[in-house]
Amino acid sequence: MPGATSEHATEQTEGPPVQFSRRAVLWAAGGGLASAVVGAVVAEVASRLTSSDQAVRDDRAVEAAKQSAAQQKPPLSVNAYYYDRSDDSGVCLFPVPLTGEQRHRLLDLPRTPSTVTDLAATGDGVDTVWPGDPRHPYRLFTRVRLSVVGQWTGPVFVTQIRARVQRRSAPLSGAYVLEGGQGGGEPLKIGFDLDEPDSIARVVTRKLELGAAYVDGHSLTLSPGEPLTVDVQAQTDRSYCEWVIELDVDLGGERRVLTVDDDGRPFRSSSLARQYQERYHAKLTGGWGADGPGPFEFRI
Repeated sequence: MPGATSEHATEQTEGPPVQFSRRAVLWAAGGGLASAVVGAVVAEVASRLTSSDQAVRDDRAVEAAKQSAAQQKPPLSVNAYYYDRSDDSGVCLFPVPLTGEQRHRLLDLPRTPSTVTDLAATGDGVDTVWPGDPRHPYRLFTRVRLSVVGQWTGPVFVTQIRARVQRRSAPLSGAYVLEGGQGGGEPLKIGFDLDEPDSIARVVTRKLELGAAYVDGHSLTLSPGEPLTVDVQAQTDRSYCEWVIELDVDLGGERRVLTVDDDGRPFRSSSLARQYQERYHAKLTGGWGADGPGPFEFRI
């Protein structure tokens, strides 16, 4: 009967209680314990990562990384370039006479502020400054500006500045181009005498003479990120010179010598020669005049 069939089915599905083996119980307990241990470790790590002690350790690690990176760089970043003032009397010297193209550019084309600079670049010219000192008739100046930034981990002490001559020969005597100026500006504070065997930086007096060593009375110290501009002038009375600047620095007990040049090339200076094959000067009325061969002569 339908009712008996249903009751029989129910009796068939009911059975004894489920039995768990000892191994299954142990596995279950072990899994719970492992989960608890992992949770505790994760919580501890998270706590340490967010604690003040960990923050201090992170800051120290960052600072150590910065110091390591800084020590891979030179202690000073130096950008050096020729520097002439608007009131200077500029003289551009050449080792040989001007070519026909250079002569045409100078005499036949309109005069522009970059005329002499362009000629110097194409004709291996040397830009100099004529100080107009009758006591030193052959002396010329080369002015260089140093833009310096400290990039060490601590203060950098500049203990000496010098010019080291790499090559010396007779003054350039092929041609000169003179662009007279008003003159009379304040002298620079630091000067090199390239004719000295050891050309250390010296104080420039108001009479344009070189005095005591500059670092004897002046302290040059740069902190990290601190900028400094140093203008120097080199002089020679009897030579053509190729030279570089050397900075002796003290890094808290460690001493180094930094070499500064003109973007991979030496700086170049020359005195006036006794005689030139060609002479040119800027005229007040505009343009340029040619004066033929002869000694240097200041003309405007």
